[in-house]
Amino acid sequence: MVARSGQMIRRIIYVSRSLIGAEPEGMAAILSSSIRWNTEVDVTGMLWADGSSFAQVIEGNSDAVGLTMDRIRTDRRHTDIELLFDREVLSRQFGTWSMRLVGDDEASTHGTAFLVGFARGERTKAAQRLHEIALAIGG
Repeated sequence: MVARSGQMIRRIIYVSRSLIGAEPEGMAAILSSSIRWNTEVDVTGMLWADGSSFAQVIEGNSDAVGLTMDRIRTDRRHTDIELLFDREVLSRQFGTWSMRLVGDDEASTHGTAFLVGFARGERTKAAQRLHEIALAIGG
């Protein structure tokens, strides 16, 4: 999906260290608040969590993505945020999901393949971590 006003889409990919582990209640709370916020500001994305780390892709209007990252940076459920990608792109990769936790379905497999492909093209420690998170969850 191209931006509604003909503008480019901003995509951010980051990894962080989880402070909540694999707690189902904590993950449900993250997903619920993300869906509410992202629906309101028209941000889409996917979240990977392996119990010790998070990897997330968010995308949408540049200002909305910036506000969303501001919220993410102040969230006390994780720390050590490392940005791997923050650029304008032509279209959304996760265009129909306000936020989705990766699971055992075709859409998650597609999202994980995208993330693994991206990580393999980067040569940083954070990209290696991203690759490991994606494979641990969606591999």
